Amino acid sequence: MNRILIATLLLAIAGCARATPSPIVEPTEAVPTAAAGGETRYSCGGPPGFLPSLLDQPANAELEDHPSAAALRAAIAEVGPDIDMLPAGAYWLVSRDDRIAQYLARDPRGADTDFVFASMENDGTAWQNGGWGGCQPEIVLDGLNLASWVLDPDAPEPDAAATTFAALVTERTCTGGKPMGGRLQPPSITYGPDTILVVFAARPLEGDAFDCPGNPSTRVVVQLREPLGERRLLDAGFFPPAEPAIPVF
Repeated sequence: MNRILIATLLLAIAGCARATPSPIVEPTEAVPTAAAGGETRYSCGGPPGFLPSLLDQPANAELEDHPSAAALRAAIAEVGPDIDMLPAGAYWLVSRDDRIAQYLARDPRGADTDFVFASMENDGTAWQNGGWGGCQPEIVLDGLNLASWVLDPDAPEPDAAATTFAALVTERTCTGGKPMGGRLQPPSITYGPDTILVVFAARPLEGDAFDCPGNPSTRVVVQLREPLGERRLLDAGFFPPAEPAIPVF
């Protein structure tokens, strides 16, 4: 099992425990990403990630005349456990330097939210397959842990006139079951004509490694600067932004 799949399984272990109360929180205006210029980036394999506009470009990076693309073609043709999940084509080049090239493709076996990620690595003598796996891209954050959220099922569903909504927020990184408390940051909110995109994040705990018994969720009431209207509230910690209707874990 490769590193990417292992990371995905570790995230899936974390479950939602009983929510702890939290006051109304005011939003910030910029998504807290690591991208220059404040542009929102998403990733399956760590920084630098990709801009959503990448998927508007032709998906044919596996055809490039470059050693990393040749290594990707060799990986696609390889036969073995799990390796057959790599699509035959239609890859985007996410990033590449002298050591690592990251590729992304839609998973033809899944929904539109399902992607396959592949990393080609240069050991100084040749490019070779360094890892692959299925993923749903997550937002790239600057020194913060992503927290997913769902609408609080015990609160009234926000209607068109709503200027607040109640959410249950759960940190995705393993924390040994410790609550976020004051580490939870105010949400970043982006207002569009059809959607309101919300991202929660938390400052990381001090320390290097924690087990995953299940992170407790925190209940927050978010203040919107304008009525919801007919727009959809979406969790923009994922790409594409996800409906916050059911728990992620």
